[in-house]
Amino acid sequence: MDVREQNWNNFCNHHLRDWHGIWTRYSSQGRVIESFKSIRSFRSNADRSKVIHTNSYTYADGRTESKTWKLKKPEIASVFFEEGAGAFVSQELKPGSLFAVELFFMHEELRHSVIAAYYDGQSLKRTVSIREHAEGFPGQYWSTELNLWPEKKLTGNWQGTSVTMTPDLKVSPPVPAKLRWPVPGNKTFFFPDAISLSCPGQVSVGTPFTIAAHWQVTSSYLQKLTISYDEWGAFSMLTFEEFHLADAAGLS
Repeated sequence: MDVREQNWNNFCNHHLRDWHGIWTRYSSQGRVIESFKSIRSFRSNADRSKVIHTNSYTYADGRTESKTWKLKKPEIASVFFEEGAGAFVSQELKPGSLFAVELFFMHEELRHSVIAAYYDGQSLKRTVSIREHAEGFPGQYWSTELNLWPEKKLTGNWQGTSVTMTPDLKVSPPVPAKLRWPVPGNKTFFFPDAISLSCPGQVSVGTPFTIAAHWQVTSSYLQKLTISYDEWGAFSMLTFEEFHLADAAGLS
């Protein structure tokens, strides 16, 4: 199958539904700016060549708002792995313009994404945590906590596999991986529900950088996404890793 077709199918196979979520926006220093409900709806036509993406927001003061985008198979500006994890990608860093990355995690009926946004293409302005459920508004799995946690160190022997997608949408074979966290030199944010984001406080053309996030789904299972940009500010790769906590006798 053509890699562009595979990428589109990876997106459609996992994300064409209504996602009921809680968005929480944070300042670059980790202060809660606002939190509100949303439904992100993805609907396709009969042959799945087009998708209508609608976000419906309900804010704390009762205001409502909707935004709609049309996605077409050849034009999708995002990359997704077969497992459903992926990213909405800014292809290139341009000083003075909005630069943002959204990393998506999935597990059964749950979805989580984190956003790092640089409004001027240089300085981190905002981060966002979006906790979603396909069967209704979060309540059983996701907590109601909003404030960032203190630093949380992952202990134990986390072993897993890693796959990488390049800008031409080619995916590497899986290779063994060990958990490395956080990214040296980055700012790290510890969101509620065992979700973390590691991103630069400043980005610039001429210096390669990476943005990474992980979600500890259970006490012994963790997902991690890492997106990398080269010295010219161009998207260079997205890596998806899955880890299990192992003990001396094997996987626990």
